[in-house]
Order: sequence, then structure tokens, then C-alpha cells
Amino acid sequence: MKGQAVVEYLTTYGWAILGLLIVIAVLFSSGILSPNYLISEECSFGTSFRCDSAFFNEGQSSKMLVNIFNGFPYKVKVVKFELWSSDTREPFKGFEGNIDLSSGSSNTFSGLFSGQQVQEGHVKRFIGNITYVSCAPENGPDCSSIEHVVTGRVVAKIIPQ
Repeated sequence: MKGQAVVEYLTTYGWAILGLLIVIAVLFSSGILSPNYLISEECSFGTSFRCDSAFFNEGQSSKMLVNIFNGFPYKVKVVKFELWSSDTREPFKGFEGNIDLSSGSSNTFSGLFSGQQVQEGHVKRFIGNITYVSCAPENGPDCSSIEHVVTGRVVAKIIPQ
């Protein structure tokens, strides 16, 4: 009688463990438990420069659009916008500078990643700088000549076309 109870016990728990392993295998194969799925995207250059980003493949290269919003209560001039990969230090090319941003307005910067095309669904981390000058009213009719640099980061996932 004891032997039969042991066999029934092992059989019952064996089926339960097999079912659990099948569920875990399905979750891994669907990509839900992959590290790229669990990492959240972000675009952060402080409270005065809020941003959104889109990262996608176009042709043989990867392209990023970064929309920067001016949260200052006055106009600023973005002198330079730089972004590069945090692991390989490969830069984005094509971001333009000398953009006037009125208070509350935004501008979309577009650049091509100089490294290899990134696979769809993969997550990349970037760091960057926004170099700007203040056009606050106390500067008179012209913008200040003193440059300020804000460092930020972008975590973006390649979106399919």
C-alpha cells in the first residue's frame, strides 16, 4: 500500500511539474520573458528638456527621431545635439544644431546611427548632450553667448517598419 501511494504521489506531482515546464517554455518562446521585453524605453534630458524617441531601420542603417520639448519659460537656442551608443561609443550623424525653441515648443531631431544596423526588437542604450544658449528676456534682444550642456540618455527599442 505504501508503494502505491508513493507512485501516485510522484505521478501527480510529475504531471504538475511537466505542465509548469511547458508553460514556461511557451512564455520564453513567445518572447514575453526575454530581457528586451522587460526593459522599458526612456528618453530623459532632465525636466527642462522632455523628449520622446523612435528608433527604426531604414535602408541599410538605423535611424532615430528624437523630439525635444522646451520646458524653460523662455526661448532657447539648441546649438548642438549629440547622441552616441553607450557601449560602443558609435555616434549618430545628421543631427542639426542652431535650432530656436520657443517656450513650450518642440523640434524633432533626426540622425542615422553610424554603426551596424540594429536588429528589430533589440534594445540599445544611448547617451547624449544638448548644448544650448539662453534667450531669456534679461539677455536683451539677443541670446546669451554662454553655452550650457545637459546630459541625458535614451533607451530605445528598434521598432519594425
